[in-house]
Amino acid sequence: MKVRDLMSYPIATVTPDATVQEAVRRMAGEKKASVLVTGEGLLKDGLGIVTTSQIFLEVFARGRNPAKVLVSEIMTPAPLIVIDLDASSQEAATLMQKHNIRRLPVVKEGALVGIVTSKDLLKCVR
Repeated sequence: MKVRDLMSYPIATVTPDATVQEAVRRMAGEKKASVLVTGEGLLKDGLGIVTTSQIFLEVFARGRNPAKVLVSEIMTPAPLIVIDLDASSQEAATLMQKHNIRRLPVVKEGALVGIVTSKDLLKCVR
């Protein structure tokens, strides 16, 4: 199965000057466990990623105020590990395992077009 068949779209995005509180609201509103950080919302300008795990570890566990912490302070910065739209699910699983990650931004000709998660890969198991 191809990544294109498993990925989620649209991608939840925020700009680097968004607060963590804004990112959490975006994730909750779109029912996503991560947001991609992009410059001015442009999908060709992927600057990083923020996950719920990072928010819990870097903000809540440290008693920081999510309304005062910027996404840019806690994001995993680019270059991100990404996968091509036409890659196989096996390639995605291998990349995730190799880099110990659960989310892979999906690109087509350098532009972000979706995201594939470890949960998405479970669709391949029957």
